[in-house]
Amino acid sequence: MQGYCKLPANMIVQGPTEFPPRAADRREKAPTQAVDRALTVLGFFSATEPELSSAEIGARLGLHQTTAYRLLTTMEQSGYVERDARTGLYRLGLKVVELAGLKLNQMDLCRHAQPELNALRDALSLNANLAVLDHGDVCHLAFAVRADVPHTYTLLGRKSVAHCTALGKALLAFRPRAEVHQTIRTYGWRPHTEHSIQDFGTLDWVLDEVAARGYALDEGERGPSVKCVAAPVRDRAGAVVAAISVSGRPDHVDEIGMRRICEAVRERADAVSSRLGHLESWRR
Repeated sequence: MQGYCKLPANMIVQGPTEFPPRAADRREKAPTQAVDRALTVLGFFSATEPELSSAEIGARLGLHQTTAYRLLTTMEQSGYVERDARTGLYRLGLKVVELAGLKLNQMDLCRHAQPELNALRDALSLNANLAVLDHGDVCHLAFAVRADVPHTYTLLGRKSVAHCTALGKALLAFRPRAEVHQTIRTYGWRPHTEHSIQDFGTLDWVLDEVAARGYALDEGERGPSVKCVAAPVRDRAGAVVAAISVSGRPDHVDEIGMRRICEAVRERADAVSSRLGHLESWRR
């Protein structure tokens, strides 16, 4: 047969040979790696570390400071970070604020919750909050606070360990316990105070209580000088998607009365749920 070549009997035929990546493949990987690094840098900034140096960022990325500086320069030109000319430190740029604003404006949850938060603040003279779960933490999306509250307590995106807060317990109580346990195993107990829950037996008992009565309490678990009451918010399908709360000094909370506060928070949480289309909340 034409084109047929008989191989010698003693010749060993090897399998496919692996060749080095093509230049095109390497070029394709480089931008992806740069994007991944840039997104990782954005996650380094927090309420406790709002500013970082290029050396700190480079060390966290495992990059030489010069390479980190080039990455930060590109991010600065795009508006995602800003460099303080006086200190040389970097912070989040206005582009991040713009994107966060767009996201919040798209969320029906914030739009529907804000009037109820305002009502809670005015009726109880306590600080009102809206939060959702985010990988073992609660993330604050909206506030309605008294004029005398420091600005540091009203940061959008502020996070706290979920099971150490009333907001978090109001959310966790309606999740499968196996899921809750796995999340804590992944991220740790991370107690805020000596009163924070640090074992599954206590946590399960507390979450069962929250699910039964419809509201959660925080009495010194997030901070020693704060009491908090939270209730879940449900969407159209009845799933718990958020929680609202009020918080204040223990003496102020006791003066108002825990029963009055719990009833008010549940009522306003139900109002938000009904705005989101949950009919059972509307019928109560």
